[in-house]
Amino acid sequence: MADDIERLVRRLHRRRIALRLTYRFLAGRPLSGRDGYPYRHRGAGRLAGWQRQAFRLGMPTAAGVAVALPEQTLTGASLLGLAAAWRGRQRLVQRRFHREYIAPTLAAIIPPLGLQTGVQLHVDPSLGNLTPRLAKPLSPAEEAVRLLYGERIEPVLRWLPERAQRGLWAVQRQARPLTSRLEVFRRPGEELGPRIEVLIDSPYLTKEQRQLVSSIIGSKIPVADLVESWHQIGPKVRARWTVRKRPPAKVGHDQVAAHFPKLPDWEFYIGQGAGDKPVVISLREDSPHIAVSAGSGAGKSVLAQLIAVQVLARGGRVTILDRKGSHRWALGQPGVDYCARPDQMHDAILRKAALADERNTLAMHEEEDWDPGPRDLVICEELNATIGQLANYWIEVREKGEPKRSPAIAALADLLFMGRSAKVNVLAIAQMLTARAIGGPEARENFGIRCLARYTANNWKMLVPEASMPRASRTLGRWQIVIGGQATEVQVAYLTTAQARALATSPADPDNGLSRDVPGDGDMMTLRDAIDAGVLPWSYEAAKKRMQRRVGKVPEPRGSRGNADLYARTDLTEWAGAK
Repeated sequence: MADDIERLVRRLHRRRIALRLTYRFLAGRPLSGRDGYPYRHRGAGRLAGWQRQAFRLGMPTAAGVAVALPEQTLTGASLLGLAAAWRGRQRLVQRRFHREYIAPTLAAIIPPLGLQTGVQLHVDPSLGNLTPRLAKPLSPAEEAVRLLYGERIEPVLRWLPERAQRGLWAVQRQARPLTSRLEVFRRPGEELGPRIEVLIDSPYLTKEQRQLVSSIIGSKIPVADLVESWHQIGPKVRARWTVRKRPPAKVGHDQVAAHFPKLPDWEFYIGQGAGDKPVVISLREDSPHIAVSAGSGAGKSVLAQLIAVQVLARGGRVTILDRKGSHRWALGQPGVDYCARPDQMHDAILRKAALADERNTLAMHEEEDWDPGPRDLVICEELNATIGQLANYWIEVREKGEPKRSPAIAALADLLFMGRSAKVNVLAIAQMLTARAIGGPEARENFGIRCLARYTANNWKMLVPEASMPRASRTLGRWQIVIGGQATEVQVAYLTTAQARALATSPADPDNGLSRDVPGDGDMMTLRDAIDAGVLPWSYEAAKKRMQRRVGKVPEPRGSRGNADLYARTDLTEWAGAK
């Protein structure tokens, strides 16, 4: 009897162990029953409890499915194998990326900061051309794939019909209003995009430490032209380098017509900035004078024309000091005083200085917001050469007892020192706006708005040393507008000659402000005006040769304006349409 009872107890004990092992196996717990292996987290083991449970239950299930459905199982296994291979390749790329960039950068940052731990670095591999291929060349397989794509696939894509591409663009435009409504359901937050981010477990870094970290990031990670920002609020310091947002590639008359009428008298529309946002400068809040410095062909005259037509449209006056004829749109335009000779420039500057002095004297006895009258803009083209011409002219005409320095140069310096109340503004244009060209370093400091394009490192350091220098763009019309040490990249609006003359129309003029010489406003125009207005489809030289050789039905002159002949618009149109 005792043996039977002992045998029964052992049997129950064995059954209890089997139940425990079965429960632990199905629940994903260690079979030995040890603690420290939670279900939701990994704990002391390599896998979490739910991962062990899925593996234990999934393997028998997969084996049963493989026996019951061998063909379908083989297909699924192939797909899983491909996914695993792709995932494995990604992990290899990440490891190479970490070995080539992340680890060396952290090794260079941590010792100078004196922090053994607490520095985290995040770098997006999609940032520009920053991929592991920068560190190692392409493999033979990658080279073969690229060669196959370039020889076989890309030519086919290039031969796709243009209508198919336009149809695809039309579908995207139609679907855009519908897809934009889905933005409501997106999680709110900051859209960072590709970036480099450093998180330092320290409440503060000095300026020297920040410069050191920035120089290490720039030298170890080969990505240029990024926007750097530091955040030191809170227990940790965060630094980010993000991709610089670019302005649109082209800005024209439509944007000017949309933004310019909304601005007050002292604000001027320049163009579109990053994110297609309008950029406006103020001659009252920012600075009464503008400095423009750029290389040849960068569009200095286009920028000056854009500001001048806005002054004329508001009833103001523009004085242009230009020896080389860069502003043909202003010839014959009401409100424009075009000075091409040194004597004309000399007299015009003296008149404007006297006007500004008179307005400043009157402003002392008036209210603070007193309006002295229409705005006067003085455009000094190629100031480096203009100053020399004024000096040489004064040497020729100066009489005994008169000052050696040119009164026009002195008057120009006085204009720069006069404030906003006079409403006489100077726009100085030069390739290198040196202190000697503008009349001294004190005079150059009066330009609170400085515009640069196609600049060199020396030019940038000379004009705006307080602002960090971005990489110069090769895009025509792309400028850096620097105000108060802050540089803003802008795509300046471009206006044709006809558009500039039409925009310069002042509502106060009885004939709608257009000169009778403006193309399209009357029946008579010069040959050059007809080409600018698009009446003749040729260049000026080609039109002159056709006229000299009597090609087609050449129109006869109906009058003259200065040295240029005037032709009837109908005759020019008939000549352009004749075969």
